Amino acid sequence: MTTQNDMFENQFSNRIDEYSNVPKIVMGVHAIDGLSGLAMELAENKSVLLVTDKHLENIGSLVQSKTSLEDAGFAVDTYSTEASEPGIEEARRIINTARKGKYGLLIGIGGGSIMDVTKIAAVMANTPGELEEYLCPSEKPLRKAKPKIMIPTTSGTGSECSNFAVVIAKDERIGPVKTWIAGEAVLADSAIIDPALTISLPPRETARCGMDALSHVAEAVLSLKANPISDALALKAVELIFHNLKTACRKGTDVNARWQMSLAATIGGIVITYPWIAGPALIGHVASEGISALYGASHGETCGVLLPYVFWYNSPHQYARKKITNIVEVMGNEVATCEQKDAVKHTITNTFDLLEEIGMPTSLKELGILEKDIPMLSEYILKRAEEMYSMAEYNPVRATKENIEEFFSKAVRGRDSIE
Repeated sequence: MTTQNDMFENQFSNRIDEYSNVPKIVMGVHAIDGLSGLAMELAENKSVLLVTDKHLENIGSLVQSKTSLEDAGFAVDTYSTEASEPGIEEARRIINTARKGKYGLLIGIGGGSIMDVTKIAAVMANTPGELEEYLCPSEKPLRKAKPKIMIPTTSGTGSECSNFAVVIAKDERIGPVKTWIAGEAVLADSAIIDPALTISLPPRETARCGMDALSHVAEAVLSLKANPISDALALKAVELIFHNLKTACRKGTDVNARWQMSLAATIGGIVITYPWIAGPALIGHVASEGISALYGASHGETCGVLLPYVFWYNSPHQYARKKITNIVEVMGNEVATCEQKDAVKHTITNTFDLLEEIGMPTSLKELGILEKDIPMLSEYILKRAEEMYSMAEYNPVRATKENIEEFFSKAVRGRDSIE
């Protein structure tokens, strides 16, 4: 007799997977010193647009990179933005700058949002029409982008190695929503991962970014379309984060911890780029992206708050319980004699403990979301779950109005509601 678990384990006999990723990743302390040489390899001409945020520009973080490019003969223009979560209008301004400048290379230096808008500008500089025509759920094809290099200064989104670029747009029915463009054209031509660039990141932001990365890879493990390759990568990243995030938050100058967190975030970007994984199409990320847009909450913080409830929500499913056992093992728990129900409990407890140790909230109430908000929020998320994410293909437990409301109710009430 074929069990449900056998069905999932045998799903690979009738599927073909495609693997696409960034062609060249350069990682190491002071790897950014090789920027000009990499630019020489990739640039179509000697004109470069460097996209960053105003804070990095104001503190002088770009001086060395810009000087090295200029010394190599490049003319460098800088576009800096204050938008931590860029909206459609800001994206349009950067696109127009990229189109008018006829740049031979775009370089994004900053957090995930900076890299996302840089990728959007590089794609739309060579793609006719308006950005809105290509945003999800549109299937209109993107053209090959201008060459682009991504350089993260945080360890969270993995945007340097993902084929997504997110932007906040306005929906006439429901207000602000997070949407994106995606595909091979969005991938960077190269990524420079320099852990030294993350050393100045404050503890709170380090925590937020780390929990974003953790939710990417933990949800990828739970995905119904995960496979041994994605599991190997994602489980390693879970291990790296659980053993290094606390140190990175408490002792930001610890280069080893920063190196491990940079690697984990990059792995997360690689994993979610595989279209058959869609870690961000699980309930945690679907809910977080909606909450971030509606309430202006930090995406990483919201992902972190929701992660233990994601484990709880999916735990009735046999497949999910098995995958959670894999997760708790890399967290450091002994699982040889551990029943699956105990593995779920340990995973939830470990995640709550980590959140508390790095100073993160453990309930949605701490983010200003109340019980009275649950019906509206549930309806909003349930609609977007299929319209934007096709969540039923990836999340082990199928979403209903009743279980989504229970999910949010537990998350509002906090840790005691599921432990």
